[in-house]
Amino acid sequence: MSGVIRLGVIGAGAHATELVAHGAPLGRIALAAVAGQGTEALAGRAGVPVVDVDTLVGDPGLRAVLVDAPVAERAALVAGALRAGKIVVCPPPVALDAAALDAIAAAAQAGGGRLLCGGEIAHGEPGRRGLAAMTAPEFGPLRSLYLAIRQPRCGEGDVLDAIGWEALDFVLAAVPGKIEKVRVNAGAQFGAARDTAVILLRSADDVVVTIELSRCLPASLPATGLGEVEIDVMGALQALRITPQSTAVRVHRDGGTDLAPWLDAPVLAMLRAVVAACDGQATDGIGRTRAVFDLMERIRKEAVLF
Repeated sequence: MSGVIRLGVIGAGAHATELVAHGAPLGRIALAAVAGQGTEALAGRAGVPVVDVDTLVGDPGLRAVLVDAPVAERAALVAGALRAGKIVVCPPPVALDAAALDAIAAAAQAGGGRLLCGGEIAHGEPGRRGLAAMTAPEFGPLRSLYLAIRQPRCGEGDVLDAIGWEALDFVLAAVPGKIEKVRVNAGAQFGAARDTAVILLRSADDVVVTIELSRCLPASLPATGLGEVEIDVMGALQALRITPQSTAVRVHRDGGTDLAPWLDAPVLAMLRAVVAACDGQATDGIGRTRAVFDLMERIRKEAVLF
């Protein structure tokens, strides 16, 4: 199938900002409008109008929507776009409670919309290449996976809420079997809030997963976005290391550090998934979203202070 796919953006988060900053053709994707608080600057850079959310999702010529709004607003926005029959991309977490997730599934069924997974690690080029390598015959069956996300100590809030969703999204993209066993140690190692969590998972296929989430880095250490991300994967025949943060050259100056990207931002891979969905390729974003949510709930129940 060919033809232009008109895209609307709700919110002014990191992915929306990267999309507008890309500054190059997006293939069949054409950014048509933006909506939501703080999107005026994005609209000005992209040369598209700012409209209200109802107008955006109600536009019959708009095929897809990127929801990159604050976390508390996402579930209602995603449900509204799905109810309008749109293909929707949203970074995790899409919903913070089971009722909101059920409402999203019901909206998709009622309106015919389709939810696509929007995990940053899984859509970044290193992550995508790593996931592809794991499925190659020469890699052999997956045996173990280690994933660490480390951020500066100056961050605030619960580390599970801040970066746990991204970790689980990648893990469930990589591990084929159902997660059967969950063990968690979590606590406040560097501050007042829960800033460190070590999570051990075991799948029905006996894949062992270790996840380390921590705000442990000195505040002076440059760690933009998710921070330092390290992934080691062991197969029966091969092993690989994925370094998702290595997507740019760091330029150090007296006044600070800048990043000069040399790989496409993850949001562009998300848009390629939109094109695939428009061309009829099957996806089950709601299924993985629900699996990530259920696993997070199990982890929360197992979490204990050190």
